[in-house]
Amino acid sequence: MSKLDLEEVNSMQRGKVHGPFLVENMVCQKNHMLTSKGVFLGSDPLKYAMPLMLLQMSVIIITSRLLYRLLKPLKQGMISAQVLAGIILGPSLFGQSSAYMQMFLPISGKITLQTLSNLGFFIHLFLLGLRIDASIIRKAGSKAILIGTASYALPFSLGNLTVLFLKNTYKLPPDVVHCISTVISLNAMTSFPVTTTVLAELNILNSDLGRLATNCSIVCEAFSWIVALVFRMFLREGTVASLWSFCWVAVLILVIFFVCRPVIIWLTERRSISIDKSGEIPFFPIIMVLLTISLTSEVLGVHAAFGAFWLGVSLPDGPPLGTGLITKLDMFATSLMLPCFIAISGLQTNFFIIGESHVKIIEAVILITYGCKFLGTAAASAYCNIQIGDAFSLALLMCCQGVIEIYTCVMWKDEKVLNTECFNLLIITLLLVTGISRFLVVCLYDPSKRYRSKSKRTILNTRQRNLQFRLLLCVYNVENVPSMVNLLEASYPSRFSPISVFTLHLVELKGRAHAVLVPHHQMNKLDPNTVQSTHIVNGFQRFEQQNQGTLMAQHFTAAAPFSSINDDICTLALDKKATLIVIPFHKQYAIDGTVDNVNPSIRNINLNVLEKAPCSVGIFIDRGETEGRRSVLMSYTWRNVAVIFIEGRDDAEALAFSMRIAEHPEVSVTMIHFRHKSSLQQNHAIDTESEFSESYLINDFKNFAMNKPKISYREEIVRDGVETTQVISSLGDSYDLVVVGRDHDLESSVLYGLTDWSECPELGVIGDMFASSDFHFSVLVIHQQEGDSLAMDNSYKLPVSPPRVGDPRVHPRFSVEEGFTSVDLHSNR
Repeated sequence: MSKLDLEEVNSMQRGKVHGPFLVENMVCQKNHMLTSKGVFLGSDPLKYAMPLMLLQMSVIIITSRLLYRLLKPLKQGMISAQVLAGIILGPSLFGQSSAYMQMFLPISGKITLQTLSNLGFFIHLFLLGLRIDASIIRKAGSKAILIGTASYALPFSLGNLTVLFLKNTYKLPPDVVHCISTVISLNAMTSFPVTTTVLAELNILNSDLGRLATNCSIVCEAFSWIVALVFRMFLREGTVASLWSFCWVAVLILVIFFVCRPVIIWLTERRSISIDKSGEIPFFPIIMVLLTISLTSEVLGVHAAFGAFWLGVSLPDGPPLGTGLITKLDMFATSLMLPCFIAISGLQTNFFIIGESHVKIIEAVILITYGCKFLGTAAASAYCNIQIGDAFSLALLMCCQGVIEIYTCVMWKDEKVLNTECFNLLIITLLLVTGISRFLVVCLYDPSKRYRSKSKRTILNTRQRNLQFRLLLCVYNVENVPSMVNLLEASYPSRFSPISVFTLHLVELKGRAHAVLVPHHQMNKLDPNTVQSTHIVNGFQRFEQQNQGTLMAQHFTAAAPFSSINDDICTLALDKKATLIVIPFHKQYAIDGTVDNVNPSIRNINLNVLEKAPCSVGIFIDRGETEGRRSVLMSYTWRNVAVIFIEGRDDAEALAFSMRIAEHPEVSVTMIHFRHKSSLQQNHAIDTESEFSESYLINDFKNFAMNKPKISYREEIVRDGVETTQVISSLGDSYDLVVVGRDHDLESSVLYGLTDWSECPELGVIGDMFASSDFHFSVLVIHQQEGDSLAMDNSYKLPVSPPRVGDPRVHPRFSVEEGFTSVDLHSNR
């Protein structure tokens, strides 16, 4: 055997030594065993720290990703997959082979992996704290406080009573009693970061249940922090030492909030001013502060993650700090290092060590604690008049646990607070309860049920019943505003037909944990999203001033994950009784008409809104850039509008909207009616008595065109889809806006040959043609939701007779309870 082989074989020695409290394992590792000398020199790379750590990280990450793909249909999260990866790779399965354990998980390799993964964990916990708005506890209402208190107090109190009963009945040893008491305090807690992570993964973060669960979890976590602090400081240690420890930890938190926080905010503002770029942050100074606070936490006897978490909580969530730091650190901490930390809990789990002594009692207490938590949350929710299905869903969400609880288990096991059997049972039960709870929440709770019904609000119903036109406009950035304003102008708000418009600025949730849906005036003034929202609001307010008394507007901002932000759109449309939702198309066009940008996330939003909206939906293809008109100050009005009519309820809805545009004295509206040759020979004695029938609408438009020279009706007789395409292609640049229905009768001869292929099915056959770069006008594709016309209340009924000359300018039908504020047109002069 060569000298190199001897060094590798004897590089690590282990043995038993007497520690301060019990016999412990001692590992001796030789120096200079960091990097391998290479297989060509006969060296074994897995005997060295660096290649072994890289192998461990690679196997853990790949295994957890594969398990996540397998468990995703069951609505399981990444944390569960990472724990299972550790269980599979650990002594419970592969670890039964001693050769595998010596190669993949030697004792010296565990230390290196644990050290690096702990670094990633406290950075991850810093990012979790960064997403928390420290003022959210003040915003929690009485309902959330009651439910959060019951969710913690009931399992904690009944669990400890159960332990007291078992202690006197079965004469349990003191170490078992201590272990069970620790288990109760762990299972009673619900972590705010874990809850928001689960809600985001289930796409219900911005739902009504998601917002309530967010507030309840932070109340529950506040109680768990208080109890844990009392337990650690006053029950486990001496009184004097506890008092000093408590004082120094309190000083650390005060330094974080009153020294570190102002310094970091000042550095951020100074850097933004010096380089004239608001998105830049002082990254390296913040990292140095983070490392210093984490080191101080270790010096004071608490985990480094404690100081990192509270430093994150102290800093402002959202952009620029929250978004910037998460963008830079999330990939390293969450995607690379955190899987190793979570997998360690699985690597330390060994199903074969679970013996017979007291296992049943420990597991019974764990299940009783979870049961009390479920019942306490459900009972408090029912007391607060929450529907039974939502109460059960909320109780299941409060039982979900994740990275914080796993970290606590690992820390207590290292500190000998939990024995191996108790640790194994905790990890196994945590996986089962969290997995089952997540799956049941998906089955029980549907956020769209609030606005999903058989009855829908439609433009046609609003027009025929002489009701106020209520419009919800969704915008992503300032570039959407000019064309949306042009659409409002074309809708012709008048004294006898006013418009209530609601603008919703959609912001992707970044750098914060909780979703936001608030009126614009209640937004945080320091949030950069507020600046952009203000620019958007100013554009609409200028138009509102120009149409004072005929148009009233309210402005909102929604910050949520794009995967579920459609719930905010539909909820606002339902609450404000909107008739039409207008959402931008997911493609943006350059000045030459070509596609400049494609956003798949926006397309998913559009598809979800089309499926679930409580009213009609319009997808707006904005080509204002190609027209060279991007400024609201230009006050440009579309002069030529065309409506494409084939047949179907969507075309009827598009025609009803176009007839409102036709009332504008400065806009020319052309209805292009496509008909097949065979329809000329048919008897058109169609039901004209119904005011909602297509023939009634067509005749109404014809009669309207006879009295107004700018309104025209045009028939196009075609034989198949080829001739229909030729007519549509001939439109050229004759129009500023084309309105078309989304769905038609796909068996119609007019569309024969056009339904075989479609790039954007959400636009329909004709709308998909208009989305190509051959056209340079804007397009509004309207879809009437399936369902009966909604019988709206008469509070939005418009007067039949015109008002007298002395009537005030503000229309009396703008209801006061909506909270609209009048605008002084002369205030800016």
